[in-house]
Amino acid sequence: MADHSPVRRALAVASTLAAVVLAGCGTPAPTTPPDGNGSGTSSQTASSPGAESQEPGGASPTTAPGRTVTADNLLTTEDIYLDPAYQTAVETPEGVGRPVNQSYVCLPDDGLASLGATAMVTRNFGYTVTDKELDPYPKSPLKNEPIIYTQALQFPDEGGAIAARSRYVTWIKACPDTLTEKGYSVDTGQSLDPTAIDIDGGQADAGMVAYVKPGATNAELLYWESVGVTQVKDRLMITVSLSWGEDTPGTFDTSDGDFIHPQVILVGESATKLST
Repeated sequence: MADHSPVRRALAVASTLAAVVLAGCGTPAPTTPPDGNGSGTSSQTASSPGAESQEPGGASPTTAPGRTVTADNLLTTEDIYLDPAYQTAVETPEGVGRPVNQSYVCLPDDGLASLGATAMVTRNFGYTVTDKELDPYPKSPLKNEPIIYTQALQFPDEGGAIAARSRYVTWIKACPDTLTEKGYSVDTGQSLDPTAIDIDGGQADAGMVAYVKPGATNAELLYWESVGVTQVKDRLMITVSLSWGEDTPGTFDTSDGDFIHPQVILVGESATKLST
């Protein structure tokens, strides 16, 4: 695998965080609420009264007045890890793929709203096939769909971002059980438990679940869904990565050379983007 890159997307909307999550996303400039597709847009919002508040853990505020996330804090195609033999990363159009509040297969209905962020920007990425003869899965259900969903979130202070990261990790830990209860077949042997990923200037965790959707006829062809949660100061980046087929995308053990999971790259690049 080699370095590939996602393309950016930024639409803006001002609304409550719950509206952003349920609608899709919003922007730094007040406009009408988003259309609800949540696919690759940007948003800035205030906390919704109905969202669960996050305790900053007693930490003193570290946020400068007006500090927020923008499109500059999002990943680009240069930060994505795809197979250069037959794939090129592209930006997915709006309305394609999962809405923001369902960007991770195990995200609760009010998940993002409950984190207590004050602003959010998003960008999603898919891929085009550059050499059809080398494509191992020409009938992949992920074609023309996002394979990477990203959200950068701003919090009132560092304590709030830390609490949000911890909360998200609980959803990752519970994901195999969550999917099993919904009728999915989960390959626990090939799934990866939440793992701490070393980054500069913050903390990050990543996990992966391998599963077959209910009603699937071929149990050999799995969805491999990983998610990284990267926290730097008062900001959080969520990176969801999807692949489909018989082979695992890799491990979070950075000593495994070429077998390193692409999510590790996404997490490292996210830390850099959040620092700007």
